[in-house]
Amino acid sequence: MLRPLLAICCVLIPPLASGAELHLVGGGTIVVGRYWFEGESLYYETDAGVVGLPRSDVVRIVEDGRDAPVRYRAGDGKDEASSGGGRAGKESRNRAPTEAPPSAADAAPAEAPRFTREQIDASIERLEVELRRAGDERTRRRLEAGLADLHVLAARERLEAGEMDAATSAYERALGLVADHRVARLELGWLELRAGRSRRAEAIVSTGLASAPDDPWLLELRGEIFYRENRLQEALEAWLSARLQRPDDERLGGRIGKVRRELAAERDYRRAFSQHFVLRYDGDRDEELGQLLLDLLEQSWDELTRTLDAHVREPITVILYTRRTFRETTLASEQVAGLFDGKIRLPVGGVERITPALRRVTRHELVHALLHAKAGGAVPRWLHEGLAQRLEPREAATVRAALARQLEQDGALDVEPFSYATSLSFVSFLEARYTDQRLLWFIELLADRTAQADAFLRAFGASREELVNEWNSWLRRRD
Repeated sequence: MLRPLLAICCVLIPPLASGAELHLVGGGTIVVGRYWFEGESLYYETDAGVVGLPRSDVVRIVEDGRDAPVRYRAGDGKDEASSGGGRAGKESRNRAPTEAPPSAADAAPAEAPRFTREQIDASIERLEVELRRAGDERTRRRLEAGLADLHVLAARERLEAGEMDAATSAYERALGLVADHRVARLELGWLELRAGRSRRAEAIVSTGLASAPDDPWLLELRGEIFYRENRLQEALEAWLSARLQRPDDERLGGRIGKVRRELAAERDYRRAFSQHFVLRYDGDRDEELGQLLLDLLEQSWDELTRTLDAHVREPITVILYTRRTFRETTLASEQVAGLFDGKIRLPVGGVERITPALRRVTRHELVHALLHAKAGGAVPRWLHEGLAQRLEPREAATVRAALARQLEQDGALDVEPFSYATSLSFVSFLEARYTDQRLLWFIELLADRTAQADAFLRAFGASREELVNEWNSWLRRRD
């Protein structure tokens, strides 16, 4: 059985007397002292810290030679203390991973204490000393498991600080200690995928599935890797296998429905390749347009990657649809002229030439793709759409009259709630007043996980509220 990480204490505690045997799914047994339930989780103490696992993984508890109740009812949400000395706690929940790398909370309950870098590093150092002194193999394995958990906590702390290479190294150290550390493998796989290293992510997942072929979280990650590479049938198979273990996961069900729609729409599609793109299109009808679009995308590549200082490791997938197929596949409204959701999707099937409108839409979606490669999901929507419009290119003057009327009516404007007009205008203001280099620095701060409020202050020397007020004054003067 793979042991999920929930928490690890940052101070070593004395060895505890054996008090109970936890019999696990798969036949494993753990001898513990104090243990307790929190929601759908069971925690137990070891001399290396506090460890937890899903309560559903415990099939039997034996205390003093007698069975103790596991008291598990899926989804009951109650906290129950064991006779081994319990404590009350908050309800823990499983969270399904998004496209961003999931934490251990996605493979196990989420409630775990937060520690500083200094506490984690000090605990790693102490445990390494204990490991060097350990004599018997059982003690070594126990200490290695605790040390691996600490390296995962260190990796998360490095991630939050934007130190991606250091986080990767910490995850790898955890796996070097415990090769089947489920959480380290899952989080490292998502990290590599987010960094654009899909081949590396696939190798990490494949190694994990070799020993745990039914692990639903690794299967979901494998499906995401395949999906991003447009290996749709393989993605569907991986996600269906994951769904067998998580039948009530609505988000995973939504992904399955999405890939099935795409398979139906793209069953007979062909592929074309260029240096930075993979194009999928509908047979002979769109072959000529596809080549023209590839030429346009490559022509725009150098300019836009230089402007955004974006570095993309993997080819970007571009898919051409008819308008009807686009709506049926993406569930987008008729007003949507293009879409980026990890792939550029364009409802242009049957068009015979590159029109000015098609050129703008193509560049718009390419900007979204490059921003995603640069900063993942850290860029707010107003900045995404504002930059995409600016680089179509579209001038702020085109929305000036409408915003002037809105400003007169409302007295003040903001970028929230979102609108295309305010996004274009605010981004144009930031470029005009503070230069595009400061705007680029703002994006890089967000990509490094800097809080948005701090990023505003560091990049522009002013708060968001101050900048919005300046923008309003700028609009009034320009009127």
